[in-house]
Amino acid sequence: MKLVVFFCLCFGVVHALPNSILGVLGVSNSPLDDEDLTEEFLAGAGWSDDGVLPGRWVPGVATEYLEESYLMARPKIFGVETILVKANRRGEELEELQVTFADAGSFFGYYQQEKVPKNLSRKEAIAEMRRLVTIRQTEFKELYQDRLEKLEKELKKRSGKARDIQRGRARALRAEMTEFQIDDRTVRLLSAPDRLLRLSIRKKGKIPGSWLDQSTEKISSSARLRGLAKKAQRSENGDVILNEVPIVPQGYRPYCGLNTLTMVARYLGLNLDEDWLAVAGKFQNTGSAAGSDMMGIYKAVAKEAGFSMDRSRDYSHATVRRSLQAGMPVIVWRRWGQDRDRLHTRISRDIEDGGESKFPALDFKILPNSESPLHASVLVGFNDGRKEVLFLESWAGQTKPRRMPVAELDATAYYTFSFRP
Repeated sequence: MKLVVFFCLCFGVVHALPNSILGVLGVSNSPLDDEDLTEEFLAGAGWSDDGVLPGRWVPGVATEYLEESYLMARPKIFGVETILVKANRRGEELEELQVTFADAGSFFGYYQQEKVPKNLSRKEAIAEMRRLVTIRQTEFKELYQDRLEKLEKELKKRSGKARDIQRGRARALRAEMTEFQIDDRTVRLLSAPDRLLRLSIRKKGKIPGSWLDQSTEKISSSARLRGLAKKAQRSENGDVILNEVPIVPQGYRPYCGLNTLTMVARYLGLNLDEDWLAVAGKFQNTGSAAGSDMMGIYKAVAKEAGFSMDRSRDYSHATVRRSLQAGMPVIVWRRWGQDRDRLHTRISRDIEDGGESKFPALDFKILPNSESPLHASVLVGFNDGRKEVLFLESWAGQTKPRRMPVAELDATAYYTFSFRP
């Protein structure tokens, strides 16, 4: 029951969450909107060594092995409307085009209580919210089914043959897909009923069976651990920090627990995104994460990456220090408050600019408490001299770590997730 409270309350920080790529697309007018780019995506110049994909693209998440970018348009592919097109590049080479046609996370967004009339009793308000959610669920189901049927019909017509394949070694992360061969391209259809509809387009050839990146799979476990440990860098001011954890913005979705997990997964070499993790984590189409299997999906990500995960209701700074020194980020679910959040930002920016600001003595009475919203953050560093931790959020626009007193995190942490060999 407490997990339900956590993720129902996560929408309480919606005002602090900047828009994501999907939000930008909503106001972007491109000449490619509604244009059918099937041939360009299957056999266009973008697949050649010096070729360019059509349209304007903006950078997404970048890791040491892959860089992603997003098309600022919503074209049609195989005659079907899209909501998002992403390109994954390995160096200068286009490795994959990923086309999303339906995604429940972006469709439902956050649970929005403000849509309910204010003059209703609590019982009436709950009934009204359920009615509104049911309408949205029906709308999404119809949209999903319509686009799935159109895609399947066109893919079968273009390919003629199809086979069922899987990706993911951990059972909870295993994706069932249908694979088609169209000329020199391998096209995989991922259809998670009433949740996610997506195509992957690649050059013909072997496609990974694991979510672990091919560059990471080739490295021995011992070499991989040594490489991770080297990522823990000490700065002149005493910070010990992991600088390569990517930010994966959650946008207006109840995904703080998922996106922080995605950030750690990418850092550890997994080509996972929050959309598939929402499917694997059994998210419901309600605008919240209530009823999802977050604990199971956290454990599955650790297993897919080749590690184990320790979960604790108590915050142990000694354990966090050991993990970070080994190059392993730590995810913490904690109580969140806007005043403290603003203070974290102010102190952090002053230190970043060369200042010497310090946090005032803690007044535990005004810290976020059991009635405060729960939120997920990624711990990426610590400073013993200042007795602080450094952390990242899954929020767009916050690309640099912020600071928090260790004592504050000890008082507000709800769950701590540490990864280990």
